[in-house]
Amino acid sequence: MTLLKNVKKFILDDPHIGYQIYRLKNPEKSQIVGRNKRFRNIHRNKRCFILGNGPSLKDEDLSLLAEEYTFTVNQFSRYQDYKKVKTNYHFWADAAFFNIDPSKSEDRELLKVMTDIAIDNRDVECFFPLMHRDFIKRYHLEKKLRVNYFRSYSSLEVRNGEIGDLSKCIAACGTVVQFAIEAAIYMGFSQIYLLGCDNTGIITAVKSALRKNDEEDYLYQVSENEKRRMESLLERNSLEVYIRSYLSTFINYRMLYEECRKRNISLINCSSSTVIDSIPRASLTEVLRETY
Repeated sequence: MTLLKNVKKFILDDPHIGYQIYRLKNPEKSQIVGRNKRFRNIHRNKRCFILGNGPSLKDEDLSLLAEEYTFTVNQFSRYQDYKKVKTNYHFWADAAFFNIDPSKSEDRELLKVMTDIAIDNRDVECFFPLMHRDFIKRYHLEKKLRVNYFRSYSSLEVRNGEIGDLSKCIAACGTVVQFAIEAAIYMGFSQIYLLGCDNTGIITAVKSALRKNDEEDYLYQVSENEKRRMESLLERNSLEVYIRSYLSTFINYRMLYEECRKRNISLINCSSSTVIDSIPRASLTEVLRETY
C-alpha cells in the first residue's frame, strides 16, 4: 500500500503528468485557466514593478510609477495613495481572504477592499486562485472587477524551481508577491523590480498573537476591523504554521531568483528596507534614472 501511495504521489506531484490528469478530470476548470494564454509574452523585454505591502513602500513616491507596468497585491487599495499607481495587474492568493463571514463588519470591509482596487481603474486585471472561484461568484465580484484565475499545485521546492505555466498550473508559493513574479516571467518581462517586499510578515503575526498590532508594520492604516480579522486568523492557524511558511518563503525567493538568472531575467529588490538576502538590491531612484 505504501508503494502505491508513493507512486501516486510521484505522478501527481509531477507538474506535467499531474496537469494532464487534472485536465482530463476537470475540462471546464482547465479551460478557464487556459484563457491566460493571452498573457504569454505580452510584455516581452519590458520592465515591471511588483509592489508588496511592506511599510518600506511609504518611503517611495509611487506617482513615479504611473507610466510603468505594475503589479499590486492583496489589500493595496487600503493605502491612501494607491490611486497614484495605475495598477496593471492585481493578485490575491492567501486562502484566509476567502474564508469570510458577511455578518461580520471586518469581513464586509474586506470585500470592499477587494473591489476598491478598480476604482478609477477599470482596466486592472485581477487574478484569483481558481479554487476560490465559488467565492468570486457568490459575492458577484466579476461585476466590478476584470477577473482572471490561476491554478497552483506543488511547491517550488518539489518542482526544483520550475515555475510552470500561467495558462495551466504554476508552482505553489508562500506569498502572493511570488505568484506575481511567476506571472511576470510568463508575461515576458525581462526586468522585474520588487518594492515594499520587506518580508517582515512574521513580525505582524507575532504582534497579532500578542494583540499588539501597530501602524508601523503596514503600508496602510490598519482599521480596528482589520486588526480583529488578523487576530482571529491565529485562532485558525498556530504561530508554528506561520513560522514554517515564513521559512518556505525565503527558500522560494532564492529559487525564483535562480530561475530568473537561467532565463536572463533581471530580478532586483528595490525595497528600501528588507530582510530578503537572496536577491540583489538597488534603489528605486537609481532604477528610474536608467534609460529604458
